[in-house]
Amino acid sequence: MASTAGRARGRYARTTGRRREIAQAVLDLVLEKGHSQVTIAEVARRAGASEATVLYHYPSKDHLLVAAVERDNELAVAEAERDGVPPDAGLPGLDLDVLGAHVQATLAREPVMRLRVVLGGLAASPGHPAEDFLGRHRQIAVETYARLVADRQRSGQAHPGLDPVEVARQFVATWDGLAAQWLIARDFDLGATLVSAFRRLSGQNWMDATRAMLEPTTGI
Repeated sequence: MASTAGRARGRYARTTGRRREIAQAVLDLVLEKGHSQVTIAEVARRAGASEATVLYHYPSKDHLLVAAVERDNELAVAEAERDGVPPDAGLPGLDLDVLGAHVQATLAREPVMRLRVVLGGLAASPGHPAEDFLGRHRQIAVETYARLVADRQRSGQAHPGLDPVEVARQFVATWDGLAAQWLIARDFDLGATLVSAFRRLSGQNWMDATRAMLEPTTGI
């Protein structure tokens, strides 16, 4: 019985490893060539697998592209944890300038950003491979930014009367929309614009103005 369980775990580990290798190959190709140039044959060659093996794990190109974005997320989370900022902690004490810098850094990976925008549109089609993944990803994003808003409410940097979840949902939607706009017309600073949107949505501008008016040395 123990040996059977051990063999099962071994097969699972090999399957997980093979899927990760394929997903990494797709991600590398997206960064090098863009998602529209990815082919199953090239993925198989890059991953050192047969096309049949690739299609066994990911039955279509759309499944492969979703796997690439999932892999990109895994790498981003691992990097954040190494930096001591695990996303599930809710980004406590995050400086908005750091948020802006993070957004600007994502622009260096424009092909992945473009793929995310494309998959975001396709995910609206019921049954598309991106539907489940992006639904989960956006829910996690809303929960993460809701915790950030709540943290800033406690520190007086966000309006206490706002619902953190609603603010977070509006911010994530704003991020999606502005990213799509930036890819079409790059006539604005995406990082600065998103930081400005967060300040407005969270009521920080109102809180700052109120403090300025009540400041004994400068206010009323």
